[in-house]
Amino acid sequence: MTKMNGKKQDFDSETLSINLDCLKGTARKLAETVLIHADYEYEGFKWLCSTFGNIAQHLGVSEKTIRRIASKPPFHYITRYTPEDGKHILIKLGVAPCETDYVFRLRAVWVRGLAYFNEAAIQEWPMEVKKAKYFGLPYDRLLKRIEKAKEWEPVLEKIKAGKRISLNVKPHEIGLLRECIRQLDDDVFDTVAFLASWNGWHSFTSYLKAAEREGYFYHWPTLGPIARNPDIALQAYLDALQEQGNISIAESARLNAKIAKLTPPT
Repeated sequence: MTKMNGKKQDFDSETLSINLDCLKGTARKLAETVLIHADYEYEGFKWLCSTFGNIAQHLGVSEKTIRRIASKPPFHYITRYTPEDGKHILIKLGVAPCETDYVFRLRAVWVRGLAYFNEAAIQEWPMEVKKAKYFGLPYDRLLKRIEKAKEWEPVLEKIKAGKRISLNVKPHEIGLLRECIRQLDDDVFDTVAFLASWNGWHSFTSYLKAAEREGYFYHWPTLGPIARNPDIALQAYLDALQEQGNISIAESARLNAKIAKLTPPT
């Protein structure tokens, strides 16, 4: 963790363009502290690596005050956890987003999409059970999937009511979200939102099967196949847009070119 001593560091142009004269009181002190002590390089920026509690103690104010000030421009912070430092924050001057910001945004898209996918599953899978019963096929596993899908009902109720939901995902999924962003960049949010839908996921898995890319059929949306097959993910999204007539010729050409670059050589 960064201690509150040391020399002023070099910063990016956005940081240097911030006029500290516009800041008063604790906000000014916090900005000066960041300028002096931000020596932690991460995702293209220099940050002050610490905790709200440590910063508050250093400035002689409450932790609540630091949280409030750090949540507004010109400050920007992200939360992290590492085995070495435990839970802490990285705080910088300037609101330019880093890769982790995009990961958190994509995580919200993903979790919300899963909630709606499972709502559709609750409606569709009982029909599959009836068909399985009629043809004398096993359906116990499908019943378990329906029960699993029902666990998402409280989450969806909160989303529809405009309430906050938990966006926690498994640790390895953070890495997969990050890989999706690196592969699909600006197109990742719309593509993943589509793939997390009922129709989108089934289109994607059909494409995977046709391309013989994955040896397992994924009944639930999962990030691994998307991260491993960004070209097919983008192709499924593009085809849906074209089918709906919701994309221009120029945009189709751009996405097709991108898909060609993402497609692995045969």
